[in-house]
Amino acid sequence: MSIQTITHVEFHCADADKTAAGLCADYGFTADAPSTAPDGSRTVELRQGTIRLRLTSAADPEHPVAEYVTRHGDGVAVLALGCADPAAALERAERHGARVLDRAGALIEGFGDTALRLVPLPAAEPAAEPATEPRLLDGLDHVAICLPAGTLAGAVRFCEAALGFRTVFEEYIEVGEQAMDSTVVQSASGGVTFTLIEPDATRRPGQIDEFLAAHGGAGVQHLAFSTRDIAGAVRTARERGVEFLTTPGAYFDALAERLGGTAIPVATLRDLHVLVDQDHGGQLFQIFARSTHPRRTYFLELIERRGAGTFGTANIKALYEAVERHGPTAGTRPVADRPAPAHPKEARPMAASPEFRLTEAERALLPTPDEVAHYREHRWYLSRRLFGDEELDTLQAATELYYAGHRDRELPVRPPRLASWRPEDGPVQRHNDYVHYESDAIAAILRKPLVGAVAALLAGTEEIRIFQSTLIYKPPVPEEPSNRVPWHFDKHYWQTCTSEEMLTAFIPFHDCHEENGTITMVDGSHRWQELPSGEDSTRHFADRDRSELEDILAANAAHNGQRVHKVPMLIPRGHVSFHHCRTYHGSGPNLASHPRRAVSLHLQDGANEYRRHDRPDGEPVVYNHDVLVRRTDDGRPDYADPRFCPTVWRGRP
Repeated sequence: MSIQTITHVEFHCADADKTAAGLCADYGFTADAPSTAPDGSRTVELRQGTIRLRLTSAADPEHPVAEYVTRHGDGVAVLALGCADPAAALERAERHGARVLDRAGALIEGFGDTALRLVPLPAAEPAAEPATEPRLLDGLDHVAICLPAGTLAGAVRFCEAALGFRTVFEEYIEVGEQAMDSTVVQSASGGVTFTLIEPDATRRPGQIDEFLAAHGGAGVQHLAFSTRDIAGAVRTARERGVEFLTTPGAYFDALAERLGGTAIPVATLRDLHVLVDQDHGGQLFQIFARSTHPRRTYFLELIERRGAGTFGTANIKALYEAVERHGPTAGTRPVADRPAPAHPKEARPMAASPEFRLTEAERALLPTPDEVAHYREHRWYLSRRLFGDEELDTLQAATELYYAGHRDRELPVRPPRLASWRPEDGPVQRHNDYVHYESDAIAAILRKPLVGAVAALLAGTEEIRIFQSTLIYKPPVPEEPSNRVPWHFDKHYWQTCTSEEMLTAFIPFHDCHEENGTITMVDGSHRWQELPSGEDSTRHFADRDRSELEDILAANAAHNGQRVHKVPMLIPRGHVSFHHCRTYHGSGPNLASHPRRAVSLHLQDGANEYRRHDRPDGEPVVYNHDVLVRRTDDGRPDYADPRFCPTVWRGRP
């Protein structure tokens, strides 16, 4: 499916200028110059990070914007969904029952009076001027939508069939005599996430019922904005007058027993009333602003993810309870005549992406014992088809967006040896590191559990983490020197790692053959003892003379009494080539008429740790991670930091 991201959110307001001024003052948005349309409506556009808000008001009471405000108050009227192919997205949505509200504007009915607009992906924006102060917010993490009782299942089916989303989480929440159902749906790219909520009509009315009554039907309850520093953002926003919901001290007293350590000190969380939860990928921190809406319907959430991919199962209930404490009618709600159910539902956690289990169809794609034995002997393996066409189309669309400048987050510092191609570098072979950190859409594909499970079997481990990911684009320019990747093995650059079982998954986006410069293995080279050359491991192959490395390969083979046996990996689309960290490999020029696109996904087993390794001059080698990841208790770089090294598999495949 071509839906990739939410390009912007359209608000209908009673006073766009006043609302914009408040968001700028409270949360640090920047406003573009207001514009007035021929029909008299006034629009102000706000931006911060990748967030784009479009606020519109109209003085004419018969204008559609004014009519929306009369029905609902200020609120989210349109979610603009960025698509690789908007026409195809519209055709699919209509084919699956979506009602078209405005064909020319590619507007379809969504949830109540909140419509969905299918728009092209945004073009790359020019580099922004440096901010005078750190920005508070980075992107739009998810959208929470309240639905009338009995309509959740239909809304989920609409998202799955008409939009191509998938269900990633379900939860049933009970607070006293109230309860709600929640389902999280997400685009295949991972760039659009809706949290859909309905009240349980068999229980006493609660806050979701109140939202629906005050709002006048289904609508957006809150937007969740991501931040790289939630503690700093909350402090700054509080100083500017923003009020956040509070949480009892008992919640924070129980954190040590519930979670163990937290990436942000518990004392800080307690002081700021920031909630924390964790999943297999790491931790997330979130807080909810007190609603300033006259109807007490719409509000904002701030969220910081440190590797977590889910939505804070424990915190969904904490939010529900917090809103109960702070709601306008807290403690005064009348008792309704809804009977309690005879058999209350239980929580139904589903696997959030990525999950550490496989379907039977996926298990059939795992390497057989004989294939694992072949890998142990030769240290390379060509998989079965691990990725479908839709996943690879999504991956390519996400990389085009990445090359156009889109980042869901930026590295907090620039490491010393970062591969980071930019358009001004020209038609050379492109290498970009940390794409799994900078792009959520790319990460959603790369963190596929099936890939981790295959790697776990090959490496003989029960845990696989990402070590690094490099996006590669080899242009169809055969004479370009950078198109030829000389012989090297990855462990040479990973001397700060203790593991000898690290491996790389080479994931092409299309058929990969010798003509377009496929990856080629030197069979059996993992056994070779490297010649003592006196070189340090910081000299990347891209910075070295190609003929020099051909000579080094030949010399190493001779030193080990072996011949060089090159095995080109002929990789059909959707298949993946794996190789051991000590296997020599390289690739030839791209002789085809189209670029060769791929990701090198470098993987580490769960036992891998940092160890100091010195260069010949006595100075320690510094890998890129060492300036990014958190520190262990003894002060070493932590190669299990879930922000940069998320776990993609845990358990026995």
